[in-house]
Amino acid sequence: MRTQSRNTKRALRVLLIVGGILIVALIGAVIYFYAIADSVKNDEQKNQITCGCYIIDPAVVNDCGDPKKAFLFNSKSVASDQACTVACNTQLLSEYVIKSSTSTDRFKSCNIRSIPDARCQEMILTDQDGKLITGKIDPEDEVNIEATFDKDSYSNYTFKINTQSNTPDKIDGNKIYKKITDFEDVNSLDILATATDSKGDSINSIICRRVIDINVSGSTGANALTATTERQSDGKTKISQITISVGQLSSENVKVSFSFGTKFQTLTTEGGLNIESAKGTVTITKANLYDPDNFVGGQSFAILDEYEGPLVITAEVFVDDISIGIVSTEVEFLSQEVPVVEETPQEETESKSNFSTSKIASPSCVERVESNNVATFTISVKNNSDVNQEITSIKDKLPLGFTYVGESTVINGTSVTDGSLTTVSNIGSTQEIVWQQSTPWSVDASGQLTIVFRAMADSNALTGENLNEVIVNPVQIPSDPATLRSQASIIVAQDCTNPTVPTTPTTTPSTGILDNLFVRLTIGIILFVTAWVVYTRPEGVKLSQIILNSDIYKDAEMTKYKYTNPKKYFEEKIVREKK
Repeated sequence: MRTQSRNTKRALRVLLIVGGILIVALIGAVIYFYAIADSVKNDEQKNQITCGCYIIDPAVVNDCGDPKKAFLFNSKSVASDQACTVACNTQLLSEYVIKSSTSTDRFKSCNIRSIPDARCQEMILTDQDGKLITGKIDPEDEVNIEATFDKDSYSNYTFKINTQSNTPDKIDGNKIYKKITDFEDVNSLDILATATDSKGDSINSIICRRVIDINVSGSTGANALTATTERQSDGKTKISQITISVGQLSSENVKVSFSFGTKFQTLTTEGGLNIESAKGTVTITKANLYDPDNFVGGQSFAILDEYEGPLVITAEVFVDDISIGIVSTEVEFLSQEVPVVEETPQEETESKSNFSTSKIASPSCVERVESNNVATFTISVKNNSDVNQEITSIKDKLPLGFTYVGESTVINGTSVTDGSLTTVSNIGSTQEIVWQQSTPWSVDASGQLTIVFRAMADSNALTGENLNEVIVNPVQIPSDPATLRSQASIIVAQDCTNPTVPTTPTTTPSTGILDNLFVRLTIGIILFVTAWVVYTRPEGVKLSQIILNSDIYKDAEMTKYKYTNPKKYFEEKIVREKK
């Protein structure tokens, strides 16, 4: 009887050990499940959107669309299923001493519906007197930069100035500082505050990127020239509008002198200028460009009617008879040969359009690091009909994590400024670009309209294949709407020399056998029945004896004695050797 009691105790000890192992396994399963839950929570935290607004100085930039020209940002993050709105109150500027002649009430607020990377939360630029820089400085000024990140645990805090990496002068927690005093004859400064996160990715926030201009002697006004062209039914290329960006004007006494190298005589305006002092633009429409009464000597832009090929147009702007700058652009005058086509009934021509759209991306793979993260997209819209057709607008939706590179649009070989024909909007977590002019583009029979622009992949771009879609909106009803859409494929990879495209699992991966409720109940029942048999049935005694007499149990018991009771270990070892 005593032997049976002893065997029962040993069997109980074995069951306790087995039970302990199962309990440890269950605890591990619980921890594993909690880890999954924590991961899900982290994903939910990441599933947020950040919107913002910024303030621009009309003496620096005329319209919204380029956040790099801002000087103050305000941002807010909300859950992705909520509406994100934030306002910039220009009255708050009274808290700052501002380096600008613009009155506070003339500063403009612009909205950003989605900011892909907001980990750099603020960047303030001031001069040597502590004045807030709004976008322009003098060569003798200094620039003091203060950037604030959301964490102080990032590594490799860096200022990139005109793409060159510079170590901060000071790092204080999540703030970094830098002073710039030597501009080395550059005309502008492109400043980016960045760092490296725990995954090794670079922080690239538009909030902490600025472009400021340096007032160079001899060029204090005119900044850019844009010439928009259109093709006439007779094959001639005409300029439909010229826009000159001149900063903030203080006088309406403006005239413009146009020169075309040695090919044509110089044209000087006497009228026909649309001057918007607040916006800092001078605009000349097609009707005024081809009106001889608006030019000295009775000439007009009609002198270019027979010209074919590229032509550089240079404009010198005079305010109160003083030159404020010279700007130029190149225009492509297409061949005037027009194919002879049979007449088509008017009703049939106007009822249907027949465009085909194609799009390509170059390079086919980009990375998330500067110098390797910019792609050039080319949109080609061909008129397949036998008559001229018109296009109202062209819309392009960039892939997630891609942002449009400002002032990069070229239409039919002519650079155009953002705000005149190009509008960039944030739609959800992506950007949408719309090209549209005041009058529809006219594309001649068998001709085409080409748009080239650039976009940059940031840290939020998805690894693998990304599709970029373009939609053309014609004036006439399309004969086949499917031909108005096209898309280009571009790969985002860690290393484009050896790109890998990840595959997405179609089903949820299994997290283990213990995640099934039926399995857990079955194991519990087996343990309960085993314990009941051991304590109440003769078979339990036999099972206990089998377990106790097994070599596995004896070896396990000896291993336990070796570490917990060395004396007992050596006694049992001697007994075993004698046996």
